[in-house]
Amino acid sequence: MEPRPWHRHYDTGVPTSLDIPDVCLDELLTRTAVKRPDQTALVFFDRVTTFSELDASVDRLAAALQARGVAPGDRVSVFMANCPQVVLAYEAIWRCGAVVVPSNPLYTAAEFAHQARDAGSKVAICMSMMWDRVQGALPATDIERVIVTSIKEALPGLKRLLFGLLKEKKGGHRADLSQVSNAEWLEEVMAAAPEKPEPVPVRATDPAVLMYTGGTTGLPKGATLSHRNMVANSMQGAAWSTGLVEGAEVMLTAIPLSHSYGMTVCMNHSIDRGYSQVIVPDARDIGGLLGVISKHRPTLFPGVPALYSAILTHPKVAAGKVDLSSIKQCLSGAAGLPPEIQRRFQDATKGRLVEGYGLSEASPITHCNPLGGEDRVGSIGIPLPETDCRILDEETETTGVAPGERGVMCISGPQIMSGYWKRDEDTASSLRSDDAGTVWLHTGDVAVMDEEGFFRIVDRKKDMILASGGFNVYPREIEDVLVEHPAIIEAGVIGVPTGSADQRAKAFVVLEPGAAATADEIIEFCRERLARYKVPKQVEFRDELPRTFVGKVLRRELAREEDESAGG
Repeated sequence: MEPRPWHRHYDTGVPTSLDIPDVCLDELLTRTAVKRPDQTALVFFDRVTTFSELDASVDRLAAALQARGVAPGDRVSVFMANCPQVVLAYEAIWRCGAVVVPSNPLYTAAEFAHQARDAGSKVAICMSMMWDRVQGALPATDIERVIVTSIKEALPGLKRLLFGLLKEKKGGHRADLSQVSNAEWLEEVMAAAPEKPEPVPVRATDPAVLMYTGGTTGLPKGATLSHRNMVANSMQGAAWSTGLVEGAEVMLTAIPLSHSYGMTVCMNHSIDRGYSQVIVPDARDIGGLLGVISKHRPTLFPGVPALYSAILTHPKVAAGKVDLSSIKQCLSGAAGLPPEIQRRFQDATKGRLVEGYGLSEASPITHCNPLGGEDRVGSIGIPLPETDCRILDEETETTGVAPGERGVMCISGPQIMSGYWKRDEDTASSLRSDDAGTVWLHTGDVAVMDEEGFFRIVDRKKDMILASGGFNVYPREIEDVLVEHPAIIEAGVIGVPTGSADQRAKAFVVLEPGAAATADEIIEFCRERLARYKVPKQVEFRDELPRTFVGKVLRRELAREEDESAGG
């Protein structure tokens, strides 16, 4: 790549270019298992799994999946919260040459069904807590087999016993598979499987993941990420994180492994570099998370601003009763990092917390502030090695703009997806080639680049709601559910407070003439059909909604009116 303004701001030792190997994701595990067989790969409630043990388990599950007809190119849905079985499932699917379809553990049955049907998933691997939702979704999908696992299967002996006695039934972890012929328990599947799978031909350019994203409009669509895309992004992160020791760091995996952020930055990066990965099942339990930090002393902690803020405001941290000094580096993503949170967290840990940027279509990381050099507050930083970025005019997205001028941010690099699954029109809109044949991802985010090559997002994707925890929520998905309500004729949804990095959905609805409904009834209607973080927290009734000339609801006008109301 030709020199770019941002290259001179790279930390010492960070290269501008990388040699991306043509390897598949599961080969990273095999390589590390040979190099560091007895190194701790996973820690979960004090149960330790070494790299050699993990690799052997992956072989066995891959063989079991092959015995159930999973072949190269097949899609397999994985519907689990953070636990070791997620890592096991992903790696085994890749070892079969198949494609991982991660599902958000908060999905409803309808949302899971839509995704599995769109992907054409043949098999699903789920937690027992999700079994009822999967079972309800099966008639609307092409799924032929389901493999179910319980959280207790990953627990050490005594904790497993106590979990079964005290928490399993109460927490909704039990699942009755006796009446379903195509559902099996993971432990039984593994016990009966051969030790090794049959070798299959897989290329680095083959699809590895369908990472579903809402884009800027409509229902989620699958960003097709190849093995090379994901391996490249792991290597880019490794090159950026100077000062770390291969095989000696401890990764705190608190962000969801069902998201590309957790999958790449926590899981793939740890496996590639031989880091020990401490898996946290529920990062919302801040007290439990602090206990994990105190016991396992992580050195790396990717997260989101809301999580860092929750840690700082916990009574034990505020009182200075928790030692966070093991933490060396933190990458914050999903939303803008407030300067005060950054400063306070760095003071508490004596480590480095920087803001980065990414999106599912880019595996996901494209930008980051230097970990050892100057950090520009309010900036997403500079492009990673092998990543190019330019700002084009907002109107046509064809003409470059000068530094300091706003425009649509477009990115190229080895981590960029090959396209959206079965969505040629969306792919053509998002991936565009220039005269030199370089493919650019048009992100839809409006940004500014300064003279030195640092980038700043000035406007998020049109109408996207930045929900708590870093989830992206797209209004149309909620609106489509609202208008299914028999009393509602039309609806518009925005995020409130407007402009905030921690929003909740607010619905504006118009009722059918003569119909009646309460806000609580409408919220409950949505709760049955949407993941928790998508459910509107407020409902406002209107006689009519502002519209464009062609009849589209003007969400911008709703946001303006909301601002005026809040100000008044």
